[in-house]
Amino acid sequence: MKNRKIYLLSGLGVDGRVFDNIDLNEYQPQLIEWIPLLNHEDISEYAQRLSTLIEPKSVLIGLSFGGMVAIEIAKYISVCKIILVSSASNFRQIPWLFRLWDWSKFIKVLPKRLILKANPVTFWLFGITRRHEKILLTQILADTDYNFLFWAVRQIIQWKNTEVNSKVIHLHGTKDRLLQQPLKISPAEKYWIKDGGHFMIITHSDEIEGIIRKELKQ
Repeated sequence: MKNRKIYLLSGLGVDGRVFDNIDLNEYQPQLIEWIPLLNHEDISEYAQRLSTLIEPKSVLIGLSFGGMVAIEIAKYISVCKIILVSSASNFRQIPWLFRLWDWSKFIKVLPKRLILKANPVTFWLFGITRRHEKILLTQILADTDYNFLFWAVRQIIQWKNTEVNSKVIHLHGTKDRLLQQPLKISPAEKYWIKDGGHFMIITHSDEIEGIIRKELKQ
């Protein structure tokens, strides 16, 4: 797939720093920056606008929320492969607790500075323990656009996608406390990362890079 374009989509308000430990330089991957939101726009409409920035028959690598956006993008343009990291390909893979109640209502009543400030609970949820990982997550949260974060959380909760894309490959951590272990994934479509948490693209970057490279050669 060396001649295929590769696009990276990060999670929520997270930026491209999460991909820094994944070396795919010979493929010249392109980071898709989140574009400004339009009023009353849902994830499908947003993905349709993003799809205009992407060359058809490309490979999409989506992290967390970025993976869900990648699934929606593939409804508008033909893609070669979708690699999901710590993500979900349909709404049934979102933990039922997330879908039980609109957590965005809870987020809305909390001070913005509290939402965007890392703390021990945040580190536990993301599965990180080392100092440099905590510093990185703290910086990323501090730089996150609150409005985009709030919108994205609502989109995850309200996501109703049921389509199964045959070109999807899942990489998921066995200790992901945010999305847990998605159900209904074919063994041929998934890689379990032992002890990987939701931030495993940083904590288990070597293993994840190896799997992505393997998939890009197929």
